[in-house]
Amino acid sequence: MTSDAQVTKKRRASRQKNAGKKAKRQRENRGSTPSFDIHTPEADANAEAKAKKD
Repeated sequence: MTSDAQVTKKRRASRQKNAGKKAKRQRENRGSTPSFDIHTPEADANAEAKAKKD
């Protein structure tokens, strides 16, 4: 028969191992960063100005 301490340690370890699995899976599937435009008019204008500067 296992002691109460061993049972408690096993339960705690199991809880810590499984904590956040659902959230992590959702982040992997849905993506954690919002979508945003890469090429905006402001960025294109700045790129041209920077190219002329160099």
